[in-house]
Amino acid sequence: PDTAVSKALVFGMTVWISCLVSSPGNEWRGYALQQKGRELPFREYFQPTSFLRSSGVGSTIMGVALAIGMLVTSGVETLLLFVRANLLIVLGLLVFVAAVTLFRRLARTRSSKGA
Repeated sequence: PDTAVSKALVFGMTVWISCLVSSPGNEWRGYALQQKGRELPFREYFQPTSFLRSSGVGSTIMGVALAIGMLVTSGVETLLLFVRANLLIVLGLLVFVAAVTLFRRLARTRSSKGA
């Protein structure tokens, strides 16, 4: 993979496959760690449709989340470097936006009470 998108795609697919491959072990661990006295037989504990659905959904969420995280990391790093270099300006803008928001909310509250 040469581009950032292709690298993230390969990474996401690798995570997805890894989660799917390891899911039977996770299911077995859950079966082995059942509460004593309340154990279910394997055929009752293991429900193939539930297993496939939860493994598929869980691995897809993990793969997509990590791939997107890999894509946005460089942009976030750049933004944080800018914020660090211009901390006073950024803080000033945040205070300004907060003040404008507060004054608008107060004006709206006053106008609704006067009506």
